[in-house]
Amino acid sequence: WAADLQRQEVAVKDVIATAQGELALEEYLRQMREYWNEFELDLANYQNKCRLIRGWDDLFAKLDEHINSLSSMKMSPYYKVFEEEALSWDEKLNRVRVLFDIWIDVQRKWVYLEGIFCGSADIKQLLPNEFSRFKGIDNEFVGLMRKVAAKPHVMDVVSQQGVQRTLERLSDLLSKIQKALGDYLERQRSAFARFYFVGDEDLLQIIGNSRDVKSVQRHLSKMFAGIASLDLDSTGESILAMTSREGEVVQFKHPVSIKDDPAINVWLTKTEHQMRLTLAHLLNESLIELAS
Repeated sequence: WAADLQRQEVAVKDVIATAQGELALEEYLRQMREYWNEFELDLANYQNKCRLIRGWDDLFAKLDEHINSLSSMKMSPYYKVFEEEALSWDEKLNRVRVLFDIWIDVQRKWVYLEGIFCGSADIKQLLPNEFSRFKGIDNEFVGLMRKVAAKPHVMDVVSQQGVQRTLERLSDLLSKIQKALGDYLERQRSAFARFYFVGDEDLLQIIGNSRDVKSVQRHLSKMFAGIASLDLDSTGESILAMTSREGEVVQFKHPVSIKDDPAINVWLTKTEHQMRLTLAHLLNESLIELAS
């Protein structure tokens, strides 16, 4: 009480303003510390095989919010007191951001390739080397996700020894497999352009069943919009006609032999040619009949 507050008003106000400023920073750091120490990754079951991370948008939004706030905090006149802790959290959160940038990329690639390499019975014969490589990656990634499911706290995940190097290596390997798969499918599409209308998984199924017309028929309407099915002879080795969704049947002028040309791009190309030839012939006959 002997401080003579009225005379020291400016100094007292400065002390109060400093205390309030430091309290605001201290409270923000406390809330942020509690948030990330308690934060658990949102996981979802994937085909009873493992649990995958979801809620990426919320995770990245919160990381960016806190990283930006820590950056803005450096402009505060009260920052010096909390500099050590703030820098520590800035480093941690940036490390988390980098880690999960890689993680989301690996997870997306894995989900895409898992659907192909584990969902197609023919892929092992079509791409044996890539299939073998993917099985190794698959085991490693599933093992990693099981560790995450056992300890889903984000700080426990980040502190796993060598996790970033593991993800970087998996990302590189998955990219190489994806490129090899893409190159193979591109070669197939170059051989028969209508394969561009078909997705990767469907195309692999078509190629794997190249001699089984009934299996290929399920994807026929994607390649030929007006055709529902192809009619075969009793042996199933020659295509005799095409049928529309309305049930209209057009007999080919010349049957297309699958036995002679088992490569799917070859017999589909010949089928497409026979469609055009037959329709041109029928149109010409119609014009002659109309003229007479």
